[in-house]
Amino acid sequence: MNNVIHVKFPKQSQRKVPRQRVFYLGEYYAGPPLCQSLEKLWLKRKPNNRWVFQQKHYGRVYEWEEYDGDDLLDVLESIPMAEEVTIDDLLEMGWYHRGEIIRLDTKPFPEKM
Repeated sequence: MNNVIHVKFPKQSQRKVPRQRVFYLGEYYAGPPLCQSLEKLWLKRKPNNRWVFQQKHYGRVYEWEEYDGDDLLDVLESIPMAEEVTIDDLLEMGWYHRGEIIRLDTKPFPEKM
């Protein structure tokens, strides 16, 4: 007997993405230990759920590596932010997590004893 689970995935057209593309995340600690300074950090949204960290220094914008939306949470945890960035803040910026798709038909079933 098979169990069927009905899942409704949100369509991309139903999500409201803000018009703004660059968002201020806050300050993070930069520099060597015990001599750290606070630097400001921005997050830029690109098409197809891609994100780039930006730093502004003397009127110039420097971009870091580009990350996928699924990897963004792991990267944010590794940055020593002064204030925590929550998932609700990211959702307001237009971030979404695609999640993991598990195919039940490819996994072997345990044998009954």
